[in-house]
Formats: sequence, C-alpha cells, structure tokens
Amino acid sequence: MAFSQYNKYVARTQVAEAFVLLGQVKQALTLYYQETGAFPTGNHQARHDALGIPRRGQYRNSYDYVREIRILGGGSPGGIQVRFDTVGFGVNAAIASKRFNMTPSVSSGVITSWTCAPIGGSNAIDEQYIKSCM
Repeated sequence: MAFSQYNKYVARTQVAEAFVLLGQVKQALTLYYQETGAFPTGNHQARHDALGIPRRGQYRNSYDYVREIRILGGGSPGGIQVRFDTVGFGVNAAIASKRFNMTPSVSSGVITSWTCAPIGGSNAIDEQYIKSCM
C-alpha cells in the first residue's frame, strides 16, 4: 500500500511540471485573445509563434516529464493539449504518454477560467492527477 501511495505522489509531482509550464502558455493565450478577440490560427507552428511560446516539439528536449504542449485549433480553438513523455525518459508509469486538454471559458470577450479534461482514450490521464485544475 505504501508503495502505491508513493507512486501516486511521484506521478503528481511530475504532473506539477506541466502546470508550471502552462502558466506562461495560459497567460500568452489570454493576452492574445484580449488584444485580438480571437485565438491564433494556422498550423501548430504558426499558433505557437503568434503567442511567442516554444513550439510543441521544443518541450521534449527542455523539460523532464512533459513531451509536448500544443495550442489547439480547429474545433477547439484556444485549447491547450499536454502530453507526457514515456517511461524510458523517467516518467512515472501512471502518467507516461498520457494526455489532457485545458479549455478556456470566454465571457464578455475575456478568458475567465480554464477547465481540464483527460483525452485520448487509453492515453487519457487519470483524473486524480489533474484534479487541481478541474
């Protein structure tokens, strides 16, 4: 039992890295939306460049547990997707290769809050690891 609790603790501390990185991404999206009244468009690179944040592939080599953070377009404009790296890169098995999305809520032309949701079927992160943003 103690080992299981320890594993959960390790996974939660690794997820915390994503929340630290998401701070600058959420701020950039909020400012962009406030200034333009829209979310960035184009391909992944164009959306990241418009916000002045690292491109999604740059996270893999720069951080310990997060493989990718990307700004979503299409049916989820302004959304953010987080994907964790693999066990081979030291990520706890409970969150390795798992994903979740953050979606902005807009009211009166301003992003007022964010919600988190696991995504990706078998690659969806267990909600217990992202409770703090739900």
